[in-house]
Amino acid sequence: IAQLVADDLGIDIGQVMVTATSTDKNNNTSPTAASAGTDLNGSAALDACARLRERLARVAANMLAGAAAGFAPEPSCVRFANSCVYDQRDPARTLPFSKLVRQAYEQRVSLGERGFYATPGVDFNRETGQGQPFLYYTNGVACAEVRIDRFTGEVKVPRVDLLMDIGQSINPGIDRGQITGGFIQGMGWVTTEELKYSEKGELLSHSPTTYKIPNISDVPETFNVALLDNPNNVVSLKRSKAVGEPPLLLGISVWVAVKDALCRARGEVVGLSIPATNEQVCLRLHSAGGVRRHAEGASPSPVHQS
Repeated sequence: IAQLVADDLGIDIGQVMVTATSTDKNNNTSPTAASAGTDLNGSAALDACARLRERLARVAANMLAGAAAGFAPEPSCVRFANSCVYDQRDPARTLPFSKLVRQAYEQRVSLGERGFYATPGVDFNRETGQGQPFLYYTNGVACAEVRIDRFTGEVKVPRVDLLMDIGQSINPGIDRGQITGGFIQGMGWVTTEELKYSEKGELLSHSPTTYKIPNISDVPETFNVALLDNPNNVVSLKRSKAVGEPPLLLGISVWVAVKDALCRARGEVVGLSIPATNEQVCLRLHSAGGVRRHAEGASPSPVHQS
């Protein structure tokens, strides 16, 4: 959000401060959830910036124009960049943004603004199951390589290659981080995070203290993340797409690779549920037709599968 505001006003990101939401400032904000935080809040912020910039442009036009400049004030010619403002008819003559704000303050021009944004074109009838529940869809593809220890059932993921179509990325560094984290979370979902219940139906594995989540040693040694250069074909925020939750589903590639590895080891189709824990993998390997098919006394080698 800070980056969007800074880019729109042509100022340094360090001059923008983002605070926690509060109903004494915004009465009906949306939650930061469902991969919609940037779309909704970013668009609302730009909506506010547009009106604020319009007022500041009128002040700047009068400061930059006149007899000395050789042209009349024209707000539409004012540009904001590099913490300065200038008239495109004379770009060499700039005015510091801070000086502009000070002048606007002294002229009693409002320096505050409130923005609002609602996703357009979304309509879905739950009774008929028809309509358009989303403005757009985020797509991705993953290729995962797994290594299985035939004795213990331990699963390792030495390499993954991910490709995500998130439209025109607003911040590639942050987006790659989101994709990486989402994939690791999904990998944990399909391999280690098993739900256990008591005979009374009580959830026993209720937190990371009672079930295993991935740690730093589980991150693939080779982890390639690429962003598809494909600006969104609908009017979204800067032609971008959501990137919070979609990468989670790419973790399914690990489960599929584990299943394929088991099929290779067994020489037959093997049933496998989610999560494919080490225990479940070991049981599938050591059941009838598993590792016993190897020669007596031989040391079974790890199974690789992509």
